[in-house]
Amino acid sequence: MEVDKHDYKVIQQAIANWEESGLLATDKAKELSKSVSNGDTDRRQIAQYFFFIALFCILLAFGALFLNEKLLEKIKIYFSWNDLVISLISMVLSLLWFLYTGSKRKNISSGAYEVYMVLGGLSVLTSLVYLCKELHIDKTYTAFLSLALPALLVLAPLMRSRALWIGAIVASLAWFGSISSWLGHDNLFWGMNYPVRFTVFGLVILGISFFQGKIKPLEYSQKLTYMAGLLLFFTGLWAVSIFGNFNTLIGWQAVRQVNVLIYSIVFGLCSALSFYLGIKFKDEAARDLGVLFLIINLYTRYFEYFWDTMNKGLFFLILAITFGFLGWWLERKKKGTKKEPLTD
Repeated sequence: MEVDKHDYKVIQQAIANWEESGLLATDKAKELSKSVSNGDTDRRQIAQYFFFIALFCILLAFGALFLNEKLLEKIKIYFSWNDLVISLISMVLSLLWFLYTGSKRKNISSGAYEVYMVLGGLSVLTSLVYLCKELHIDKTYTAFLSLALPALLVLAPLMRSRALWIGAIVASLAWFGSISSWLGHDNLFWGMNYPVRFTVFGLVILGISFFQGKIKPLEYSQKLTYMAGLLLFFTGLWAVSIFGNFNTLIGWQAVRQVNVLIYSIVFGLCSALSFYLGIKFKDEAARDLGVLFLIINLYTRYFEYFWDTMNKGLFFLILAITFGFLGWWLERKKKGTKKEPLTD
């Protein structure tokens, strides 16, 4: 049985522990150990790195060639095409590309497949840009994003592409920011400034991820949505802990930072809760992001309140003692957990 590098280590460690505790005979343990192989070879990992580099270069090339519109504008002038013709040609090429790549999917690696999906996705976006220009609705990004978001939401599950799903999540963030700015007043949308509204939006994405796991065509990308929701929620909450819910920079500067202390406390409690639930339910994403943003919260509060007054060494000593105690408590709890005997 071939498994990835992480699962291989876990399985081998479990077999060794069972052998030491007498639950498995030595011969049986060796047999089980040999039946599991690590499918992640160095060559495959290096190939993945090259695919990521290729993906990054594709994005740079797209920006250099198309975002400034110089290349396509020259093509338009040379062939006497209008914006609608460019849009239709780009869309047809996109459809042919997706059909061809989808038919060859079994013969290419997952990394190469995602690179090809990005190429097709960029072609679709190019088509939508020129469609907006033809319809004269290209003055703001809202119209373009209102077309790009559903297009990516349809393409991603249809092609089972994680890259396109990430693009859909990014497009949803941009669309929400644009539409909330358009519908808002005085830099507020339903009484929320940008940090607060993106914190709420992160919770919405997080909630969607739990329902997404129950939908078969979207199940493959549930983890991506969950991670994006967590990351957006905590990043937004971090910004709220600094800026509060003020709608202008002048208004925020006019008050003392202690007036937004309640947001820092909420931020800390949410981080600690995520860390606790991550440990309890063995959720690595919630655990790691919880402790990461807990540390970010402590460092941010230090620079806000104690940078000029507290000795730097004393602050870091307090942090060391706090996290050292937390690590000791977790280790003690782990050792205190009794192993349950296997039953037939």
